[in-house]
Amino acid sequence: MKTFIVPKSLHEVFGERQTWLEVTGVVLFALLGSSLIYGLLYTPIAELSLWRSVIAWLLIADILAGCIANFSRGTSQFYGVRASGRWLFIAIHFHLIAVAWLLGEPILAMGYIWAYTIAAAIIVNLLQQYRYQLFIAANLIAYGLILIVALALPSWLMLVSILFMLKVVFSFGVDHFAHERS
Repeated sequence: MKTFIVPKSLHEVFGERQTWLEVTGVVLFALLGSSLIYGLLYTPIAELSLWRSVIAWLLIADILAGCIANFSRGTSQFYGVRASGRWLFIAIHFHLIAVAWLLGEPILAMGYIWAYTIAAAIIVNLLQQYRYQLFIAANLIAYGLILIVALALPSWLMLVSILFMLKVVFSFGVDHFAHERS
């Protein structure tokens, strides 16, 4: 499939080269998925200000966008050769805690999931040059799913938590196209 050069301001999201199929898939999943989660599954537990709702929706959309974008060749290749960028990406992902705070959800439960996700992403990132990286990442995701289900969260928050973990540990953490650079 033919690729195009991504504007520099979007390199962290889509990499340097991308296909329209992948960009369209990312944008559609981010917009439709977050709108469906927010519109159909989420039930506010209190009156929220508009700014809190909008920022939470944007963070959820970012989680969903990254979950798909990080599987794309362009994004995976971009971070595959930027070790410091990989560590920064892991370090800045406080999305779950922010969403919980903004929407009045259980911050402690989100803290557990966030801490597990970041620890798992660090382990997976340290395994970049090892053939068992994919296996370890899948194993860590499986344990993380047990944690998420055990916390008995509302269904929408469980889904967002699962997609967050998938995004950071598996979609981003695994270098899906390393074989192309070898």
